[in-house]
Order: sequence, then C-alpha cells, then structure tokens
Amino acid sequence: MGSSRLREIFPRIDAALARDRLPICVFDLDSTLFSTAHRNLAILREFVDEHAAEHPHLADVAERIGLDDMGWNVHEDLRRFGFTETEILSRLKGFWFERFFRDEYLAHDVPVPGAVAFVHACHARGALIYYLTGRHVGGMEVGTVRSLREHGFPFWRGRCVLHLKPSFEMNDSTFKQEAIADLRSYHGEVVATFENEPGNANMFLRAFPGATHVLLETIHSPGAEEGSADLVRSPDFELR
Repeated sequence: MGSSRLREIFPRIDAALARDRLPICVFDLDSTLFSTAHRNLAILREFVDEHAAEHPHLADVAERIGLDDMGWNVHEDLRRFGFTETEILSRLKGFWFERFFRDEYLAHDVPVPGAVAFVHACHARGALIYYLTGRHVGGMEVGTVRSLREHGFPFWRGRCVLHLKPSFEMNDSTFKQEAIADLRSYHGEVVATFENEPGNANMFLRAFPGATHVLLETIHSPGAEEGSADLVRSPDFELR
C-alpha cells in the first residue's frame, strides 16, 4: 500500500510549481536510497578473513550469514547466529567502526529497488532533489558523490543539493534540525521527505506538516522511537 502512495508525490510537485513555488524532495541516503547490507557484509567478511585461522568457529558461523541477515550492527548479526565470544565481538565492533564511515567502503552500497527511477521522476517534474545524509565531510563526501553518480542518481544537473554533516562528531538529530532551517531558507515548498529513521521522519512531519513523509521500512537504529501513524510506510521505491 505504501509504495502505491508514492505516486501521490508527483501531483504535489505539479501543484507547487503551479503556485510558483519550488518543490523540494528530501532524501536520506543510508538505508533509504541505498542499502548498506553489502557494505556491512564486506566488512564482516574482511574481518573473518583476518581472524579465521585464529578462530575457526568464527568462519563457520560467518559462512551461514548472507545479505538478508545484515541488520544495524554486524556484531549483533553474528551473535544472532550463535557466535558469543565477547572479546572477538568487541574487536569486530571496532573493526567495523573504523571502516563503515570511509569513502572506499561506500562502493559496496546498492540502491534500494526503484530508488534511481523514482528520484529521476521527481527531478524531471521540476523538484529540487535534496540529499540529506548523516555521512560526514572529511571522510565520506568523495565516495558519496561517486556512488550517486555511478548508480545514476541525478546530481550534476541543477536542482540537486548534497548536504552532509560538517563533522563526524556532530549529533545526527542536531544536524537534521539545522538542515530543516537550511531547507526553509530556500523559500520553496517541501513536498516530500524520505527517511529510514522513525525519529527523523517524525521530526520532518512536525516541521513540514503539509508534506508527504515516507518511512522506508528497511533497517533503523536500535531503540528508535515509534513512527507516527501519519507517516507513509514503504519497503522501497517501486511504483506498484
């Protein structure tokens, strides 16, 4: 049902243009436009390759884990499959942290089904595409631009903005609150936002109550707040 409601965004773009307003569509990246499962799995396999000789049981467990098993934390994924050696799980957590937020590992990401075509459709109708991501400047900007371009998302075509965190240390919620102020500075009309984090989706709903707010039902951080009943829920961007 959620995916079919994505079509409602197109007439919203048209209506904003008819009122001489700039329509804005806001897209998060990780677990919204892009699946991070391949990135997580690549990091896990790299870790296993380095430690398999030392811990053969680790390799046995990891062989049973595939893309569909990737959640928010790779060490928790291993734990779900019965690997409980605390010291190794702690080392994996640090290993993952040192790699997940680096340019070169973004090459593993793949678009969520329908994402490229949907963003192009919004852009072609006249919307400003506002890529808003918790990825940070000084470590992820090159890989992010490369990934957007190589997968065919609109970028060097006008009416496209990439807004990254100015530093890794900045709190994600604070960053997105500041992004709301930036969005308002365009004096356009936010017609739709797309997020995988319920808390951020709720925040956009409060900030832009007249827009359509889509919660991607992919993965989100542990302990996330409950998403509002007013959010449109969709597993992907396929127009069914």
